[in-house]
Amino acid sequence: MIRDRRAQSAVWGFLGMMVFIAIASGLVDIYRLYAARNWAYTVAQEAAMAGASRGRDWSSMLVDGNIRLDPDMSRSQALAVIDSAMSSRGVVLFVNDVRVLPDPGGGVITGYPPQPVRLASGAGNWHSSEPAVGVYLEVPVNWLMLNMLNLNEKTVRVFAAAGVAH
Repeated sequence: MIRDRRAQSAVWGFLGMMVFIAIASGLVDIYRLYAARNWAYTVAQEAAMAGASRGRDWSSMLVDGNIRLDPDMSRSQALAVIDSAMSSRGVVLFVNDVRVLPDPGGGVITGYPPQPVRLASGAGNWHSSEPAVGVYLEVPVNWLMLNMLNLNEKTVRVFAAAGVAH
């Protein structure tokens, strides 16, 4: 009878350990998703700020006193920040979409960002009352535990914008 109880204890101990490992792996997956979202959002913010600050068209300010953004320069500066951050992290497959509202009154871009971000229900209309740069990123996140269950990788979607105030 004592041997039977030892065997039951070993089985229950093994099952308990497997449940603990599954819970710990799930928590690691949740943390990885949270950390990836924060990192991607930081990259998007830095790219938007670089595009808005380094893409200023100073010649337009000298002409009429209004600051504008050079769309090509703003976009290239934002993309340089994104490429640098992605290569330093080793991320190869990602999606980026950089848009520029160059005019002093800003404007509206309908259907941007193209996918819902964070808690949004769908793509919206990005608008700004000043010259601004918007950066949308999609970054894949690899699972630890959920890869064993044959679930696809999760994609983190973030959007950040930066404008130039008068």
